[in-house]
Amino acid sequence: MLKRILSLMLVLMLVLGALSGCASTPAAEEPAAEEPAAEEPAAEEPAPVKDTIVVALSADITSLDPMGHNDTKSEKVSFLVFNRLFRLNTDFEVVPDLAESWEQPTPEEWVIKIKEGVKFHDGSDLTADDVVYSLLRSKEMPKVQQVLSEVASVEKVDEYTVKVTTNTPFAPFLYTLVHAGTSIVPENAAPAGEEISDPVGSGPYTFKDWQSGDKVTLEKFDAYFDADNMGQTQNIVFRIIPEGTSRTIALETGEVDVVDELETIDIAKVEENPDLALLTKPSTKLDFFAMNSEKEPFGNELIRQAFNYAIDKEAVMEVAINGAGVIAESIMAPSFLGYTPGPYSYDPEKAKELLAAAGYGDGLDIVIWASGDERKRIAEVIQAYLLDVGVTSSIEMFEWGTYIDRILAGEAQTFVLAWTSNPDPDATLTPHYFSGNIGGMNFSRTNDPAIDDMLKVAREELDLAKRKALYEEFHTYVMEKAPIVPLFVKSNVSGANAGLKGVELSPQGLWNIEKIHY
Repeated sequence: MLKRILSLMLVLMLVLGALSGCASTPAAEEPAAEEPAAEEPAAEEPAPVKDTIVVALSADITSLDPMGHNDTKSEKVSFLVFNRLFRLNTDFEVVPDLAESWEQPTPEEWVIKIKEGVKFHDGSDLTADDVVYSLLRSKEMPKVQQVLSEVASVEKVDEYTVKVTTNTPFAPFLYTLVHAGTSIVPENAAPAGEEISDPVGSGPYTFKDWQSGDKVTLEKFDAYFDADNMGQTQNIVFRIIPEGTSRTIALETGEVDVVDELETIDIAKVEENPDLALLTKPSTKLDFFAMNSEKEPFGNELIRQAFNYAIDKEAVMEVAINGAGVIAESIMAPSFLGYTPGPYSYDPEKAKELLAAAGYGDGLDIVIWASGDERKRIAEVIQAYLLDVGVTSSIEMFEWGTYIDRILAGEAQTFVLAWTSNPDPDATLTPHYFSGNIGGMNFSRTNDPAIDDMLKVAREELDLAKRKALYEEFHTYVMEKAPIVPLFVKSNVSGANAGLKGVELSPQGLWNIEKIHY
């Protein structure tokens, strides 16, 4: 019996062993379905590099013609589409752009050799003929004619050399050639006296489209001559977003990549967002309240002086830009040569005395013009302080293009504006106060022979120390005449996507836009 049980156990063990062997050896039948293996996670596709940078502007451009405007919004487009003989770097130094070399044989003569091989966007060569045409055209175009007003002649020396002769020795000459109004355009780009509507330049970007009030689109120019300053992204779009908070929201949502003028109330919001970057830099931008001396009662300097005493600039700066600047005490920013503070401080009683002496002790009614949110806030604070000294004012708002055109036409009685320029004082003072620029950038329509003479002497003086003394005298004299109420010098504040590279500011704001990329 025992033997039989042992035999059965042996058979059972053999069977189990056979079954175990079958498990490791495929059978002839169809195998059972296997459990699917866990898939390895697919490698993430790299995010495509964005080929378009969108820059938010607070106002539309006014012209596609580089000699048909004199405002910073239009300038941003012009600087990408056109070149000048010289340009400014971020330290506000003059550096060559189209100029290869230059010399000054006499105090009145400049011989400039331009770079060879530069192509316009239509494929044609840029030569001395285009330079001569462009500089002479600049002298004739109303909005920029003051820039080269001291130029007597422009002559072609050879295919790539020009000679410019000035009326007198002219210290700020090279600085004048960085202005957008001296951009080089193809010879005969537009009929005499007419604006260019389809711009062809030689810059790092070509013009593609302008939808007025909405956006301007530019496209990279692959044949650009300057490898160090080539466009770094395929397209640049300037989006027009007038309302400040809307610009910041567009930055937060990724609708735009850069906000050129960030509302100061949104600084903390951008600083606290890890996806965004805040850029700030001291500027030369002077915000001011201007009085048209051709409109009554502002032909009377007592009235203009009274307004300088009536307005609390600290309060204006706090409301307008959350204090992100410095109080302006003269007709230019403190960084300029010859800057001299004026005699005014907030003194409403002094303002009342001057108004009474001018015959307006019983009150005065005026109209203040403004454009945009920030200028509206400025106008409202000024309105409140003027009311304290017996001056009643109403505020009228305008779209930017209409605003600047009507101011230049002399239609405004008083208005709020700002100005930024290159660091030579002549670039601000001659446009603003030379009588020959009434109808141009002489916003206050100042017509004073003594001012004209002082400007002429200062711009002809080549000795820097003597020039400084001349401008100090000029500041003192003009502040006594009080054509404007200087308000504040605002810091440049921009916001950008934190992933952007190449974003930088200069004293004039967003700079070298062609270098921005992801």
